[in-house]
Amino acid sequence: MKIRADFVTNSSSSSFVLARKGDLTEKQKEAIIAFVEDAMLGKRLLKAGASDTEIATDLKDEYLSEDVEERIRQALREGKDIYLGELSFDEAEYGYARLFENLWEELGEIDEGFEEIDTDLSY
Repeated sequence: MKIRADFVTNSSSSSFVLARKGDLTEKQKEAIIAFVEDAMLGKRLLKAGASDTEIATDLKDEYLSEDVEERIRQALREGKDIYLGELSFDEAEYGYARLFENLWEELGEIDEGFEEIDTDLSY
């Protein structure tokens, strides 16, 4: 556990220390992109070309406005997939810290010169 010995303000920030050997490797860059896609860009809800039945079924429990539903349908017609995600503001601070921690864990598993030195964000 870290203890702050200096002047503490009302801030809710936390520091961390990482060690990295050289520039990011291609595997590390791929891991970052995969992590961001998975954790921050939502899960695919509908694929381009989805039928009206699939769209109605997949959107029925989403409580979207008519305008948003129409924009989804337009994006599908343009060949785009639809992704859905959420962010809980009740847990945003914890969730934000977990994003960092999960990313560092992913990069550490690659084992190409990436090391977590002091990454406790719990204070």
